Amino acid sequence: MNNTYAQLIEGGTTPQRRAEMDRIVTEELVPALKDEPGYSGALNLTDSSTGNALMIVLWQSQMQAERALSEYKPAFLKALANIAAISTGTRNPISTWNVNCDDRSPAAAIAALAAVGEG
Repeated sequence: MNNTYAQLIEGGTTPQRRAEMDRIVTEELVPALKDEPGYSGALNLTDSSTGNALMIVLWQSQMQAERALSEYKPAFLKALANIAAISTGTRNPISTWNVNCDDRSPAAAIAALAAVGEG
């Protein structure tokens, strides 16, 4: 059993701004997350017809997954502000989940850890 934790984040924008939101996530948010302590990976799931998205961010510990926004680095906070500027709707609060199954191959897991170490 591993000790990975996942944040589940709901988000969204209009269908017309979905591509812009995706760009912010891939070009700003994820690179900023890679520089955060304990970051282990992310999946961003989108519905282009509605503009809605779910993001799963993996962390090495529960403490890292649940830390306050004030503890994040400026690059992450800037990316988050850019996302908030085009977000729509009311979303559920971020929730934290214990990951009890991770079937990524050992090579993929090692690559993910190496990428975190390079950041």
